[in-house]
Amino acid sequence: MIATPPEFIDLTPEMQERLDRFAEEHKDDPVGNVGGTVILEDDRVRMWELVLEPGEASDLHRHELDYYLIIFEGDYVAGVTGPGDPTPSFVGKVPAAGNTVSIPKGGFEWAYNVGDKTYREVIVEIKES
Repeated sequence: MIATPPEFIDLTPEMQERLDRFAEEHKDDPVGNVGGTVILEDDRVRMWELVLEPGEASDLHRHELDYYLIIFEGDYVAGVTGPGDPTPSFVGKVPAAGNTVSIPKGGFEWAYNVGDKTYREVIVEIKES
């Protein structure tokens, strides 16, 4: 798997409307977990597995730590920013071979599978010492 920067797509008006509608419909969601299932945790890292079928979304979550996404499969995944976050929502294209992406702490979002394929990743949170 290659460590590459994410490739973002230009949002069509229809996709922007879809992301905006999702954010509005879920604006009162409670803040939850960054991933689906913790698969390993020790003093240095916490690793989560996240699997989203087309149309599914993660919990609204805040990235309190720096982390890596190890993306195994999917085609398009959106980061829909949470209420009050000034960052615009985005859609990333998943390379056919997957990729690994370094992400700094601070994001407040839902991961939303806007593609046609199952999206699967492992999230590695780097605990601060």
